[in-house]
Amino acid sequence: MSFAPSTPPVGVLINRKSGRNRANLTDLRNLIVQSPDVVARETLGQAEAVEALREFADLGVEVLAIAGGDGTLQHVFSLMLNERIFQKMPLLAVLPGGTTNMIGYDIGVARKPAKELAAVLARVRAGRLNEGRVPRRLIAVHRPNKNRPAYGLFGGGAGVHQGTMISRRSVNRLGMRDAAGPLAGLISLAGPLLLGRNPIKPVSAGITHDAVAEPHRDYIAIAVTTMERLILGLSPFWGSGPGPIRLTTVTAKPRRFSRVLLPLLSGRTTPDSTPANGYRSVNAAHIEIDMTGGFVLDGEMFDLEAGRPLRLDAGPEITFVRGADNGG
Repeated sequence: MSFAPSTPPVGVLINRKSGRNRANLTDLRNLIVQSPDVVARETLGQAEAVEALREFADLGVEVLAIAGGDGTLQHVFSLMLNERIFQKMPLLAVLPGGTTNMIGYDIGVARKPAKELAAVLARVRAGRLNEGRVPRRLIAVHRPNKNRPAYGLFGGGAGVHQGTMISRRSVNRLGMRDAAGPLAGLISLAGPLLLGRNPIKPVSAGITHDAVAEPHRDYIAIAVTTMERLILGLSPFWGSGPGPIRLTTVTAKPRRFSRVLLPLLSGRTTPDSTPANGYRSVNAAHIEIDMTGGFVLDGEMFDLEAGRPLRLDAGPEITFVRGADNGG
């Protein structure tokens, strides 16, 4: 197949450090070598990533495929926006090469990076990009010790952070990948709660959403996202309102947990899933979280200190493009 010289190439950015990329690079490289309409760059750090992104911008890249996990994607979002590398944000394709790939799962990409890239290239060559678009709003996360925001799609504290730590230990010790690690974290925390025991260290936090200030409470779960579904098909968000950021909290010692858990994980309300019983879900454009403890943003961990709140604002909308018409 021939391409007009004026057709912008598809850029492929590969994070060689990502967990699954190390096992999938051969197939991906073979496909890239056979694709004259692709410009690919492999990176090992931020400086190389910035250099590659600037090169893609100079080439007029309109579709940028990112091979990595959630952490890689979050860093690329942040670099592109904070460094203002592209005059017009390219369409983003996700080639899931990380240990966990929740963003790829949400937008419905193939599990194998080479398979997804082949499907995206077929869509580009056929002029069918409009059919594969998936818009998502980013969360601008303003950390108290950083001058510029980080941009991501999912974050959380208390049990969300602690579950992520368990998931990482499962990956490192047992080699679990994709959904297996998060599933191990979920079972480790939710299982004892169903039996009346709380394995989660509660976190005291004051949370404000769109100027509504909640009193300081102890929480076992704080989760925020702009995605439609998390890994394993979970979507524990049932709030209403126009705000693009979905916030769900569960206080320490929640009532009727065994009745609420399964509906809550799929975003379904029950007569028991009320703030009085410890369950709250709202949609907001601005959120502040004042707490001491760990917080995770798309796989990146950082610590918060009481009196220096974390601010989350609705960020810009980005558009992904996936290879399959209906996802996955």
